[in-house]
Amino acid sequence: MKFFTYIGVFATFFTALNLFADAPMIHVDELEVTPTVKTTGKLLELRDSAVNNRADTPPGVLAALIADDGVIYNWTPSPDPMRVTGGADLIDAFIAPDESLLVLLENIGGNSELNATRILCFNLLNNKIVRAFMVENRKLAMAQVVPGSTCFIAAQVAQEKFKQKSRLIAVDLRTGKIKGESQEFEQPIRSLAVNIERSFVVPEKSDDIIAISHDKFAVNGQKIKTLVPNPKLLISPNGNRLVVYGEKRMELYNLATPKLELLHSRELPENFTPDNAISITDNASNLLFFDAVGKAYLYIGETFRQLDGKFTGAGCCRVADGKLFLGIQQKEAINFYQMPNDLDPQSVGVPGELRPRTGGRNFKIFVRTTSTDPELIVIDNRANIFELTVKPRRWQKRLIFEASK
Repeated sequence: MKFFTYIGVFATFFTALNLFADAPMIHVDELEVTPTVKTTGKLLELRDSAVNNRADTPPGVLAALIADDGVIYNWTPSPDPMRVTGGADLIDAFIAPDESLLVLLENIGGNSELNATRILCFNLLNNKIVRAFMVENRKLAMAQVVPGSTCFIAAQVAQEKFKQKSRLIAVDLRTGKIKGESQEFEQPIRSLAVNIERSFVVPEKSDDIIAISHDKFAVNGQKIKTLVPNPKLLISPNGNRLVVYGEKRMELYNLATPKLELLHSRELPENFTPDNAISITDNASNLLFFDAVGKAYLYIGETFRQLDGKFTGAGCCRVADGKLFLGIQQKEAINFYQMPNDLDPQSVGVPGELRPRTGGRNFKIFVRTTSTDPELIVIDNRANIFELTVKPRRWQKRLIFEASK
């Protein structure tokens, strides 16, 4: 059995749940026909009292807290309507801080005007789907877990036929219920970042950051002015820093003080507008930025250095020892760099060329924190989930979930 760092947050799970009150029901006029979301994909629940979805899972980790025993889940992903070559209609994914659970969000309804979201919870200690549920009539976008709780925060996409506007919602993985709703936004949400106390959000057509306290989730959040045009957000791994990046500039804020403290502000390289960012240190002092066309820059020692290659935007870093993994466009490979010094990869893995063959494009890449040889959890665009062990001579691959073809 693999060893993980289990964060001592068991007691705070139940406290954090109380930060969100149950959301009100959506009311539809009795004379109106209730809109219906077209069913895509398939989720079968087979009841068997002998099934233990907490097997090999220590009490107190998130996978144990949210698991539903006595059920076997059989999942066929919804097809991606935008890809004629195949793929699953995936929205986002995140891994629990204690690394026991992987949560995947799937769009239901295709590219119609009516959508819902399916949530799938994979126990990474026994490789089972241990809970799955639908967030009815809600189209979600980006999502992040609230550390120390069984809740995650997601951006809700406006749906006119359901009379819904953009907002944040808090969803409890243990019950499948919406526990809270934020203020409404007139524009779609561009970026979201979450720590244990607050959610930070930037709507489109705005340069303001809105900080929403989890203990006052329904109250209008605090507006924070920034000099970064069209900003996006990143929380540092330790939860104490907020990175704001966008056109021409980046800023770093201290979240450990009662009022946000600007630590520094820097211009970005010319003709480079980042679309995604990864922290490569615990406090976000060193960073990596991607743009939408495949360029990537390291920011180390307050200096920018460009990496060679075309990158996909998928990646992660094991900040304790600086092991950085970046998806590249050629062959959908993954490069391994040793930070802070490597500009060239130490090794390259091509998941599609490793057995068992899967053949999808890399959708999300996560790294476990405590294994001797780095271990990656990879989701491809077909919803296959597999583990890659980074060996000096040849990477090894093990399937966690194989999507139905």
